[in-house]
Amino acid sequence: MDSSDLLPVGRRVAYWRRRRRMSQQVFADRLGKSKSWVDKIERGVRSLDKVSTLRDIAAVLRIDTAVLLGRDVQPVVVVERVQGVERIRAALSTYEIAVGRPAAHPLVLPADPVGPGCRARVGDVPACPVPAGRSGGPGSAGRRAAGRRR
Repeated sequence: MDSSDLLPVGRRVAYWRRRRRMSQQVFADRLGKSKSWVDKIERGVRSLDKVSTLRDIAAVLRIDTAVLLGRDVQPVVVVERVQGVERIRAALSTYEIAVGRPAAHPLVLPADPVGPGCRARVGDVPACPVPAGRSGGPGSAGRRAAGRRR
């Protein structure tokens, strides 16, 4: 919840005007109102009772009218994105983390058998022969590129 959600409409107008780095005079000019009118709205002396005025203010401040009224509703796209993040977070929590915290729900995978053509296993990784034509050694890509230039 944003700190502006608890404020009266006039205070929200002032909050968003300051966030947009607009003076009361510039804001008033863009609305076609006087600086005095803006000051009274922001202090709550004058009420915002016309929907058209609320829309104009929201447009100048580049915010939704619902935000101005304190009824900020997240769009469906944002809700879906948050749910997607939660699904990813849940999936990642099944893995053990390098900092030593055990996973909430450890995922047990079957051990892979040593594949055909593999000589042995080094730790948990099969030590398989490198396919023909690829040495795979350090700097081998540079040597191959140098050979083509000759």
